[in-house]
Amino acid sequence: MKLWKKMAVLLAGAALTITATAVASTAAPAQPSEQDKAWIIAAHQANLAEISAGKLARDKGTRPEVRDLGMRFATDHAKLDQALKTLARDLGVTLPAQPNDEQKATAQKLEAAAQGDEFNKMWIEQQFAAHTKSMQATQKELDKGQAAQVKQAAEAAMPVIQAHHEALAKAAPDFGVTLPSPGPRAPGMAPQTPGTR
Repeated sequence: MKLWKKMAVLLAGAALTITATAVASTAAPAQPSEQDKAWIIAAHQANLAEISAGKLARDKGTRPEVRDLGMRFATDHAKLDQALKTLARDLGVTLPAQPNDEQKATAQKLEAAAQGDEFNKMWIEQQFAAHTKSMQATQKELDKGQAAQVKQAAEAAMPVIQAHHEALAKAAPDFGVTLPSPGPRAPGMAPQTPGTR
């Protein structure tokens, strides 16, 4: 009888351990990979830079198109960043408080640019370049990211970034801006299916 009781206690303990382990593994979100973390940080810094550049366009732009695009970009990137900050907090990713050095240097050039056509043209050029980089980084996350919730954030961000990119491309000729021609695979294109590359 004693042996039976000991076996029952051991089996019950093992069952509890297995159950607790299963619950813990299903409750915990997938840990972000280095790629996931890098995208969250880069996207956050891009959002900060876009919000700042958008406000600058509102204040210094001398044509309605630039001012309107600036306000639109600032609003859209603020919304994207709010969701991104929540995601980063949930995943334990520490976000920087400022854009990266390259983005800060770009902002300084814009702030130093004279009013009028010089500023408008420089703003369109720099915003097009910035959104191209953002699309490339976001596409990399969609292709190589591992955490489902981070990839979902990238999927939500991509149409917004693409819409901004297209608006800039459409506006560029009116400002005398010549844009670089895309390579074999344009930034932001949907991933190709296996075997088509």
